[in-house]
Parts: sequence; structure tokens; C-alpha cells
Amino acid sequence: MADQDTIIVLSTDAIAAREREAAVREFYGRICMRLDLAPLERGELRLSASTTILPGVSVAHGQVAPMAWERTAALQQDANDDLVVSWIAGGWRFDTARHEAVETSPGAPCIMPMDRSWRARAQNGDWTICARFARSTLTPLLRHVGDLRPDAINPGTPEARLLLAYVEAVAGGAIGPGLAPLAAQHIADLFAAAVGANREVDQVVAGRGVRTARMHAIKRYIEENLHRARLSAETAGRGLGLSPRYIRRLFAEEGQGFSDYVMQRRLERVHRQLASPLFSARPIADLAFEAGLVEPSTFYRQFRSRYGMTPSEVRAGRAP
Repeated sequence: MADQDTIIVLSTDAIAAREREAAVREFYGRICMRLDLAPLERGELRLSASTTILPGVSVAHGQVAPMAWERTAALQQDANDDLVVSWIAGGWRFDTARHEAVETSPGAPCIMPMDRSWRARAQNGDWTICARFARSTLTPLLRHVGDLRPDAINPGTPEARLLLAYVEAVAGGAIGPGLAPLAAQHIADLFAAAVGANREVDQVVAGRGVRTARMHAIKRYIEENLHRARLSAETAGRGLGLSPRYIRRLFAEEGQGFSDYVMQRRLERVHRQLASPLFSARPIADLAFEAGLVEPSTFYRQFRSRYGMTPSEVRAGRAP
């Protein structure tokens, strides 16, 4: 995701009729959204949308003709693991192999994870709004991002209503570079509250201070730099303009060392990839190396200590 404020506007009315469907499918669908688009009931692929890209979050609003959005196994080869929450006038029908089909009420939110296959259909797109999160934006706030059900947000709660209103406000106008990080953080906080985050996160959302904001920035930096074997409090400090001592103290206050947290996130990343068929052809050593685990003996020892089994056993499907 982009790290600067950007607005992308698209309207199919601006595309010649003979080129419209191909352009929408390829550019807006496969390139921008990383989805396959198809009209319903032999209709046309018509839409207008404005997308605002913030640090770690993008928000969009617009109108669409009746259509289907599909995240296919082929498209998942991009390894994108963003999380999308989307509202649409007529409600969604959301089909996935992991859950029974979910039908949301008109205007209710639906959570759509980009790291698995699904198909979403909407008959009425007189208006639609969505927010898309980089996984690293939500990880410090939610412990089990990948376990959220499509209908995890109750649209009748104050948190859900505030989330929708805030996303709509941000999507409706330009956000300057100075406000972009703050707006992105607020959207992530509201999403965490709307899905019923734990008490610690509720406290963060209710009263985010400088210390908490800095800790969130540090954890985001870690997520974005896990592949760097030399990732340390010193390198994070240089990247964020903070002292290594201060960074270590923040982690100590949470009861965990900086290096321990980095190792935890690296092992969790490799474990997630080993359990996914998308990475079944990749050598285990390569996955570990790309997560910054360059010493094989250390990786295997730490992995078995954490999960009680070897990486090969997890890949074979014997994970608990």
C-alpha cells in the first residue's frame, strides 16, 4: 500500500463503450482491486469510484451496477493479505469455502480477506463504501485478524455506525499529508472497536497517547521489515527517529523484549505460510530466509519450541 495520500478516480462513462468491459476487468479489477469482476444478469460493467490511499489504509466510495467480485486462487498468487470491509446499498451475498454463505442486510458491512478465495455479489450498488487495510496496520490491534467472520461487525452498534461515518467522511474529500497518518490510525482503531476488540485495544482506542502511537508505529515498522535479518532496536530507531533505549523500554513495559517480539512475528509469518497451500511449492528454508531467519538451526529450534512440532509437520497438516 502507498505511504502517501493519493486519490484515484475512475468512471466507466469516460471509457469508450467498445473498450469499457476489458478496461474495467483488467485495470480496476485485476490491477487495482486484485479481483475478477463480472456483471450480473448479462448486464454491463458500469461503475464510478473514488479511492483515497492513506498509510496502510485505503478508502473508497462510489456506485456500481449489479455485479460480482471474486478473489480467485490465481489472483492469490500475489500473496496479498489485506483485509477489506465493504458496505453496499442492497447488501452482500458472500460465498467462501471456509464459512457458509453470508447475506448481509442492506447497507451492512461485510469483511472480505484477500488471503483466501471468495465470491461476493450485490444486486443493488446505488452506493458503496469500503476500507481496505494492510495486515500490518491491524496486527498490533487485533490478535486474530484472520479469524474474523464476514459478518463480524454488528451494524447496529455505535462503533459500527461511527466506523462507517468516518470512512465515508474520509472517502468524500482530500486528506492532506499531515492528516493522512492520523486518519488512517483512526479508521484502524474504529475497525478494531467495531469487531469487538479486547479491553486493552478498547483502552487504546478511547485514549491513544503519544506512547501508544509510537508503539504502534514501531510494530508497523517491524512488520514491514521482517525480511531484514539485521532488524534491531537500533535500525528501528534510525528508521523512526527514536532512541533504541526508548524502544526497548516500551517493549519491556508490555512484558516482552524487542528481539522476542521480532522472533514471534517471524515465526508466525512462516507458520501461516506453511499452513497455506499457496506456499506449498516453496522450500521451507526460503520462507524462513525471507522472514529474516537466516540461521537454519536457530529457526528450526525456535519453531519447534514455539509450536511443538517441526516446520515439515505443520506443512503436512499435522498442526494442532
